[in-house]
Amino acid sequence: MSFTSVPFFITYADNPELALCAEDSMKGAPLVLRPLQGNMLALFNVDFVSGLFGLATSGNQLVIGAEQIELGSPLKMQLLDDADKDKQRWDIFSAPGDIISYADPTLAIGLCVGTDKLRPLELTELDFDRYPQWILRPFTVVRPKAAANYA
Repeated sequence: MSFTSVPFFITYADNPELALCAEDSMKGAPLVLRPLQGNMLALFNVDFVSGLFGLATSGNQLVIGAEQIELGSPLKMQLLDDADKDKQRWDIFSAPGDIISYADPTLAIGLCVGTDKLRPLELTELDFDRYPQWILRPFTVVRPKAAANYA
């Protein structure tokens, strides 16, 4: 595996101040949307070849995954495991702005429409007609609000 040396925030396209985030840096922690400023649990290293998203604070030992690849399955942090690799792999190239399940290309990381943004993220149907949901922003280009005001 070759994870990136610079971690990324995976920001929500509707509100780029919110990012995909682990609720905790432990196995089984759900993925949620939280403000990205000062949030180390929102930093992910990406292996673009394998399609893995490793939680930077875990040394990439925890990756985004789903226990079941089916509509509505919650997304959680899982131990990187070759046996479960298909449940932990994602495609970000087929539909830019969406993060698609490698195991089932009809499912993507998302929010159910009309749900609370603080609710855990889950596998939703991929909808090519709607706008993209996610923007990968390198850690090096995200500046604190105070510094941005003086730039």
